[in-house]
Parts: sequence; structure tokens; C-alpha cells
Amino acid sequence: MAVTPKGAATRAFLLQVAAEVFAERGYVETTMAELIARSGLTKGAFYFHFSSKDQLALAVIEEKQRQWVDSVQAAISAESRAVDQFRAIPTALVRLHRDDPSAFSVSRLTRDLAHVPDITPTLREHMQAWLGLLTGLINQAQADGDLPRTVDAGDLAAVLVAATDGLKDLGGLVDAPSRARRAFERRMDTLVALVDALKTQGGGLAPKRSVVKRSLTTRRS
Repeated sequence: MAVTPKGAATRAFLLQVAAEVFAERGYVETTMAELIARSGLTKGAFYFHFSSKDQLALAVIEEKQRQWVDSVQAAISAESRAVDQFRAIPTALVRLHRDDPSAFSVSRLTRDLAHVPDITPTLREHMQAWLGLLTGLINQAQADGDLPRTVDAGDLAAVLVAATDGLKDLGGLVDAPSRARRAFERRMDTLVALVDALKTQGGGLAPKRSVVKRSLTTRRS
């Protein structure tokens, strides 16, 4: 059956509503009844688009990952050197989460669904693609002489992805809701500074203020 413009718009709306709820409550604590209530649709209209919570969660991951890839590709295309492309990614991530807090739904859903057999392969595929992108940039930055070859590119990519996701979870535990966003941005700023500390001497890059603060200072509320 062909998808009508109205049907596509309704589906996109439901994905955004679900992403917001999943970001707030996680997969386990979210019920279909709550999702239907938040959407304002009838039960029948909701189930016409998504027949189960699993199906909806996977669709949210797919959509938010697509948005994330678009943001990252835009950030990368603005830089010429691999090391600068690599450093631009945290800024893109922070900006995405600032503009759309529901982007946190991806890390929450990935954590909650990581051990569900029918879903694990899809999650693994997304994570491998994300790690592959970072690993490729690190490898190129090493070849350019901007990052040390003594650090395994794949391991560094895995550490940074794990650290970023861990910072998201940490904020939910230790920060007041009113301070969580800025705390996340500040810690991401520190993560970028740690990456900067890995730069090889004589790589042609002068020390500069952290990428997250430099790019986002004018946008702080």
C-alpha cells in the first residue's frame, strides 16, 4: 500500500512523540498506553502505524540515527583535515542533543534492548557503522601525522563512544534536570580536551580552545 503524505506525517509525528517518551523513561518503563495517550491518537490509529513497542522502538532508533548521521556528515564536510573532521563530531552531537533532547532516546533504547535476541543484530549494525566512521577518521589523522600511531584507532573509537554514552547515563543519575544539559556539554568539552592532548607534536595544529565551547558559546541560553 502506497504511503500518503498524511500517513507519512503521522508516522513522523509518532516517532518524535515516542522518542521523547523513551528518552525520558527508557524502554521498560514506557507503556504502549502511555505512548498512545501522549500522541492524542485513537488506539486503532496508533496501531495502524506501529503494532508493537519493539517495532516502534526500532523505528525510533532508525530515525534518530538517520538524523544523527545527517548532522555528522554536515559537520565533517565543513572540514578538510581528518583530525578536524574528527573534532567536529562532538560539536555536532552536542548541538543535536541541544536542539532535540529526544536524541537521547537512542542511547537509552540501545542500552535497554542490547540483549533482546531479535533486536541485537540491528543495534550491532548501527554501532559498528558508527565505530567504523570514527575509526576511519582516526586512521587518516594518524596517517596525516596529527594523532599518534601508538594508539589503536579502533580502540580509541570504542573508548570515545563508550565515554559519550556513559556521560549521558551519568547525567541522569547525578545532575538535577535543570543542570543536566550544561553538565553534559561541559563533560563533552573535557572529552575533546583529552583527545586534543593526544595530538602529536609538530602536527601543524596550534592549541585551540575546546571545540564544543568555541562553537556553542554564542548559542548558550
